[in-house]
Amino acid sequence: MFRISALPYPFTPRSSRLLAPPVLAMMLAGASLSGGAYAAGQVYHVVPQTRIKVAIVEWIAATGEYKEWTALNGEYVVSQSGAISIPMIGEMQVGDKTVDEISGDIGVRLKQITGLAVAPTASVEVIKYPMIYVSGAVDKPSELEYRPGLTVRQAMAMAGGRERRSAQTGDYSEAQQISYAGEISRMELQLKQLGARRARLVAELNDQPAIVFPPEIKAAPQGSAVAQIATSEVDLFNARADALRQQLAAAADLETLLRNEINILDEKMSSQDEQVKIAQDELSDISKLVDTKILTTSRKTSLERIVAEMQAGKLDLVVASMQAKQKLSETERDALNLKGLRKTDAGQQLQTTETEIEDTKLKRNTTLQLLQISGASLSRSQSMKALALQPLEYWVTRKDDEADAVKVSEATELQPGDVLDVRYNISGSLDGTALTSADTAQSQ
Repeated sequence: MFRISALPYPFTPRSSRLLAPPVLAMMLAGASLSGGAYAAGQVYHVVPQTRIKVAIVEWIAATGEYKEWTALNGEYVVSQSGAISIPMIGEMQVGDKTVDEISGDIGVRLKQITGLAVAPTASVEVIKYPMIYVSGAVDKPSELEYRPGLTVRQAMAMAGGRERRSAQTGDYSEAQQISYAGEISRMELQLKQLGARRARLVAELNDQPAIVFPPEIKAAPQGSAVAQIATSEVDLFNARADALRQQLAAAADLETLLRNEINILDEKMSSQDEQVKIAQDELSDISKLVDTKILTTSRKTSLERIVAEMQAGKLDLVVASMQAKQKLSETERDALNLKGLRKTDAGQQLQTTETEIEDTKLKRNTTLQLLQISGASLSRSQSMKALALQPLEYWVTRKDDEADAVKVSEATELQPGDVLDVRYNISGSLDGTALTSADTAQSQ
């Protein structure tokens, strides 16, 4: 079995917090990231919001070729619960596993399900990692796409470097606040849209006659954007249900036609059997007369040819009947597949939608924090000058850490889901004239 492994960068799934310690605690704390949880050079373990690509093939010894399992191949996004849903296998837990472990689990599960003597070969590749977030004293606080080996220094460069402010207060912060407020409004609408889609997919997956929307969508005023979203989902739900009914009805009509064709062919074969029997009886009588020299052999030969043609015609009818029965079996199987494919498609879309909902919530919360940071301002102009000369500190909040943010160096490698907060080093400014963006936001 061959597998494609992710690059060796570790990450342990944890619940994130973004809590800045008080100013005095920051000045006195000399902590840094240490221990195995932050060590680099280990194999990457899959976490929620990771997008992986699965490819499954089977070696056919009889033909000496590989057969692709195209129905199972594709891209899958790890849900917040650490699971993916693969056709035939269903939901399987992949959280905190390496790609080698996942590919091995897929092969074993398929072998158990299909009863194959040799497990199919599965390869798993990480094609997109979760995001990281940069906030604080940078020019462009934002979310960044993680890549293996990404260091604090590189993340700082991607975020525009050290923040540059041309004025003590005013346009810069106000523009940022307007931008972040607009982003939050857009994300709130997007969450309602995803909620409506999730309700439709749940209804399709459970064969419900109608969609049951969440209360916040039901209560939307008539003509609002949310109400229009709900109407669109209802129209799509009805259209997909009608399409399935029409496909099943067409399959049922084809089954009826094929059964009628089979019955007619059976009747023709029965009639052909009678004709062959009559011709064979006549041939037997003529053979006796030929033996007694009463008739010539030409009459016997002609009748034998007729019997042979009638038997060949019967074989044609048998073949046509077998073909019709095969088409009938295929049509019945297709009708069952239509229902199964609809549920499989709804299940995959539901998984993707759940991931998008969690991702949008995380982005919204991060944007709220960035909104607070952008609204922070310095109270004195000399503080602005001091900030330009202040050294920076880098603090990382990692998911599920029991402690607050931990101080790191520029060379520290980040991990998916990390929140990097860039702060000013105020250890030499005990009078409080220089504050970090996070501290200023907390004081408001």
